[in-house]
Amino acid sequence: MIFRQGNMAVLTPDVWFSVSEVSSGFSSRYVALSETMIEAAYYKITSASMWDYLHHVPILRLSPQQRSLVMGWMEQMDWILAKFTDPDRITLLNNNVYNLFFAIDKELDKALKNKTMTRKDRAWDITCRFWSLLTKHSFRERAVKFYSNALHITPDYLNKVCHRAYGMSPKALIEQQLLVEIKSYLTDTRLPVSEIAERLNFEDTSYMCRFFRCKIGCSPLEFRNGNAVPKIRE
Repeated sequence: MIFRQGNMAVLTPDVWFSVSEVSSGFSSRYVALSETMIEAAYYKITSASMWDYLHHVPILRLSPQQRSLVMGWMEQMDWILAKFTDPDRITLLNNNVYNLFFAIDKELDKALKNKTMTRKDRAWDITCRFWSLLTKHSFRERAVKFYSNALHITPDYLNKVCHRAYGMSPKALIEQQLLVEIKSYLTDTRLPVSEIAERLNFEDTSYMCRFFRCKIGCSPLEFRNGNAVPKIRE
């Protein structure tokens, strides 16, 4: 793919790329997002079609107005990093990242509403609806059967669809979404860990802490105190 002046590339963790040729005088500016921030945006925006499109077409041809807006967004990121300290900085950065992807989603929807971006079949429909259900119910519903019932399919079929699409079981995806919820509370709020556990319907605080440490490798408080922020480079 050719990357020209005024273009924007969105390189998600599942995209591998290498540079084959560079024009004389080429330069670019980029924002490197932490895993936590891209994870939060990914799970808050349930438009599977947008993420699928960006996977196959990571270079966006921006209009002059869109380019101006993106440059303004990068200036906002610079301003937040320079003017604020945690936890306010983390909250503002997370919100700004979400706003960018939300805007991309809406612009793509307008530009491509009359085109077929990807092959749509029943499995595609199931995965889209499964993600939508996860964002609404993962804080209280952990059972695979709850989601399979809501989708009017068997747990076994949901398991096959998830393994084919993501290489993971529904249970693992539910737990992954739950971890995103915990991380969001830890980075975006100053709520005590005990209140986060209560809001996410854990049996008790110690159970949530054990779950988090098992999956992430540190305690919730250690994660909160060591949370990374994005770096901007030219």
